[in-house]
Amino acid sequence: MNNFIYEKLAVTNLKNNRKTYVPYIFTGVLTVMMFYIIDALSKGEGITQNTLKICLQYATGVIIVFAVIFLFYTNSFLIKRRKKEIGVYNILGMGKRHIARMMAVETILTAGISILGGLVFGIIFGKLMYLLLLKILHNSVDMQFSVNGTAIVQTVILFAGIFLLTYLYNILQIQLVNPVELLHGGNQGEKEPKSRWLLVIIGVAALGNGYRIALTTEAPLEVLLKFFVAVVCVIIGTYALFIAGSIVVLKMLRKNKAYYYNPKHFTSVSGMIYRMKQNGAGLANICVLSTMVLVMVSTTVSLYAGMEDILDSRSKRCFNCLQTGRCGP
Repeated sequence: MNNFIYEKLAVTNLKNNRKTYVPYIFTGVLTVMMFYIIDALSKGEGITQNTLKICLQYATGVIIVFAVIFLFYTNSFLIKRRKKEIGVYNILGMGKRHIARMMAVETILTAGISILGGLVFGIIFGKLMYLLLLKILHNSVDMQFSVNGTAIVQTVILFAGIFLLTYLYNILQIQLVNPVELLHGGNQGEKEPKSRWLLVIIGVAALGNGYRIALTTEAPLEVLLKFFVAVVCVIIGTYALFIAGSIVVLKMLRKNKAYYYNPKHFTSVSGMIYRMKQNGAGLANICVLSTMVLVMVSTTVSLYAGMEDILDSRSKRCFNCLQTGRCGP
């Protein structure tokens, strides 16, 4: 088979499935841009505060966890929509080895556009974020901002690895099923989800541990050290409870005959079981993103609005010394 046929098929597939691939690529561009900006700021020479650098480094770790989960979720939705198309290729004579090569070209194109676009927008908006950060910190504006080569290399390696993992996941999905199942993959009915109690226990434990750390930690230095652990625990717990915990709760409601066999509850509960199987990860994404935005905005506004009060309370004695010429109450 002509080697260029894979490139032509890959480009044609991307064009024909642009309604699903454009949002996927857009998601990848935004995720790459977000990671590069935070990683570049944490490594920038213009940021001299050690505490701020530590916070930005923790933020990059949180973004890595979120990027892996988010891109895998969007990719799984995409491959499910394309199973029928891939099954047609298989029926028409393309072996799974050839399909794998075609999908490799598609992944390279998708990853290349996402990473390149994310880096370009990250570099463009990175300067804006740098100036905004200096404005919030009341620092003087200088020209120390520059494109960070280390951050670019780390961004490329990280997201190339994520897209490679999604490609391996897609190939595994194709290899484990026969052509007939692929043809009906996008239309076959959903099986009833199982109650995964282990995942529910992990979710409850992770979420409880995250909130325990947030509520019991009082010392500022300990907050910085434990912040990353608490955030990761909350993210893992949120995904586990949305994906598995919701199914367990709905099945418990179904076992309650007095509640379930009610005209108002029968249809809604039975339908929600299948809907949560399909949309649990998406709802968890919305929940995590909303929480991150609320926490960041509220924390930034509170710190910025209370900066003068903090200076007055901590430096009151120093001002008295300067005004009276003596130290003391």
